[in-house]
Amino acid sequence: MFGLGKVTCELCQSRVLKRHARRGQDARGACVCGACYTEWDKAGRKCVECGSAVRGMQDVGIFAARRGIGHSDCGGARLLYA
Repeated sequence: MFGLGKVTCELCQSRVLKRHARRGQDARGACVCGACYTEWDKAGRKCVECGSAVRGMQDVGIFAARRGIGHSDCGGARLLYA
């Protein structure tokens, strides 16, 4: 009712429940909604920074300034899955 328990997705700017978002491990606590993450996953998991695919056990990160997802090794804030 009052927006409690909701966060704003950094990519699409929509308000979603915390349990439907993945939070980044940065000072801001940037979030990505499940819909944006699924869309990125279906599009081939391409890193917005370096252009190569995020594969296997590589850590996924969010780039809030570039509004994208990619490798955390490329400078993105590591995404938490909880």
